[in-house]
Amino acid sequence: MPASNGKPSQTIRSMRRLIFGIAIAFLSCFPCGAQNMRELANTALSVRVFNDRPIIQSYWHKPSDSRFAGGDHDGVMTINGAPVDWSRWQVTTKSEGQRVSYRLHLLPDQIGFEITFHLDENALVMELGNIEDANKELKTIGWKGLALITCDAPEFQYWRLGTTEPDAASVGKMWLQDGAGSLEKSKPDPAPVPVVYGALFHQTKNWVSIQSNYPLLPVTHQLFEDKRYAMSLNAYQCRVRNKTMPPLVARVVFGTDTNSDGTISLSDYGLWLNRQLPDADPIYRQSISYKVFCDFPGCGVKTTFEQAKEIITAISNVTDGLPQIIYLVGWQYTGHDTGYPSMDKVNESIGGEQGLRDLVRAGKERYNAIVSYHDNIDDAYKESKDWDDGIMANRAGICHTKDTESGKVFERLKAMISVVPVEKTLHFDNMRITNNDAARDPEGIGILEELECGLKPVMAFLHDKGITVTTEGQNGIPVDCTQIVTGFWHADLPLPAYQIWHRKLIGGGIGRRDAGPSRMDCGIGTSIHQDFSYEPWEKFTVSFRNDWDEIVKRIYLGTLLYHFYLEHEMTALETTADGIRIRFSDEVSTSIGKDGSLRVTWGNVVVAENDDRFVPRGDAIYAYSLKGSERKWALPQSLRGKKLEALTLGKEGRGPKFPVEVKGDAVRLKLDPRTPIKIMIVGQ
Repeated sequence: MPASNGKPSQTIRSMRRLIFGIAIAFLSCFPCGAQNMRELANTALSVRVFNDRPIIQSYWHKPSDSRFAGGDHDGVMTINGAPVDWSRWQVTTKSEGQRVSYRLHLLPDQIGFEITFHLDENALVMELGNIEDANKELKTIGWKGLALITCDAPEFQYWRLGTTEPDAASVGKMWLQDGAGSLEKSKPDPAPVPVVYGALFHQTKNWVSIQSNYPLLPVTHQLFEDKRYAMSLNAYQCRVRNKTMPPLVARVVFGTDTNSDGTISLSDYGLWLNRQLPDADPIYRQSISYKVFCDFPGCGVKTTFEQAKEIITAISNVTDGLPQIIYLVGWQYTGHDTGYPSMDKVNESIGGEQGLRDLVRAGKERYNAIVSYHDNIDDAYKESKDWDDGIMANRAGICHTKDTESGKVFERLKAMISVVPVEKTLHFDNMRITNNDAARDPEGIGILEELECGLKPVMAFLHDKGITVTTEGQNGIPVDCTQIVTGFWHADLPLPAYQIWHRKLIGGGIGRRDAGPSRMDCGIGTSIHQDFSYEPWEKFTVSFRNDWDEIVKRIYLGTLLYHFYLEHEMTALETTADGIRIRFSDEVSTSIGKDGSLRVTWGNVVVAENDDRFVPRGDAIYAYSLKGSERKWALPQSLRGKKLEALTLGKEGRGPKFPVEVKGDAVRLKLDPRTPIKIMIVGQ
């Protein structure tokens, strides 16, 4: 009987788990057909499915000897959000080897589709496709009370990356947030929680997750009162506007010790997931990326194109020619946030079209720099020549779907490219896909439409021209942004997401204008997170004229260490009692203490210690100390046994070369405060 608070007692929960285990063991003694079930099996998995409907009955993960339940035989599928009893479905089941297919017809609605299960090594694959919809009335296919996998073992832990509810104060943005806990101790969820990513894991057994090709919150997680944890598929919207979505493919993946550290944690899932995502364009992994703020109406010109060239030159000098990507802010019309949605006129106050072309050419030919643009495809102003009521969203800003379907966004981008030189990269201010509310929009344009019919075609258009895009950040977009962009300006991510998107979404810094990134920020990995300007503007920028040392500090403490991280795979990111520990491939390890300490090592090479840096880059070392230091540094393997020399780097370039004192496999360096040094093999 239930406990006095209405919840099942601990005894009842234990009995349920015992009965579940006995039932699984009992059923395994009988042929599948005798129990209205079929078995799919390989060396890693044994999965039982029901004959009469596409529902998983149980899983056995053989390497860990772990067993999980599937869905309730009485759970139902939904059509356009409405539950449909199984008595209304005509189900035809077909089995071919290790593949079971179910053809479902809903009569007289003339709706049909096929669901197939098969095994692929350590994963069960579910495919939904071959949709029939003669009356064009099918919008969504869903699952109610029908989990794809259920865990009843209290020692398992969970982690999930979901979102907040739409935030009315920020035009419906849905901010990423994560949740974690144990099945035994966490509070139950009152309803299924939509997630971007998530997993269950057990320290000595395995981890398990559902991955899907559906782009928007594809999975739901829920912890029930009786401590069962269910992972299910979220509703599948099979049509967006006049476009049919790709067939749904979901994988129930079982993993073990992915990073080979002898235990199983969230990092094993994070590493596996990271390996499934596409790598970012190498230009972002190698370049010092920053913004130069040029002009803002009412505040005056902060940087002309000639002054921007001075900034680019100085940064090239102080890094000895490392690649740069510069995004100009306020390059258009009369400054920042003017002219939109038009992007085809260069700001005359800061140098005009010829001044811009001279800057771009100098950057490319002399400074190993790509000069690009901070743009905006979200905002529009009525005074703009391209203002159009027909492409506006219900709430605020441009509706990307209407803009794309009208072709006008492509016309504006073509106009821009015809006026200014664009190569390899653009930066778009925050790209909202939550402006429209499908429930209130007479055209039914919602988040999925904005993503699939709005933003993705724009990104494809630019990609065909060899241009990839960075944006402000995750910034309220409730999807994995690797679908649309390759880099961020700032980071607003839960900590485990840094591992998932390491080397996949580049950039993303944390830092303040007056203090720059903290040791914690640098240790996690941070690019420059601050606009530079030539003239001082205390509200927004770091001034080249007044704050040169601060610019150098951000590059040497933050960016160069981050670039070193990007050369290695992040294999673990864990919070400990003392702080944060990060491990990378090739024996790279980071320790960030709660006491504010930072230490990064590469084998026996110390790469960073508090505010000192000794960062390998190719066959050279970039060394820097914020307050000055004198110490011995172990050399990386590529420099051992070589004759070395060093030089200082500054705003004007290289200083005189001087010999380096090498003792065994180490060098002794005296670093003056805020003075970069480059160590090289003699003759380089």
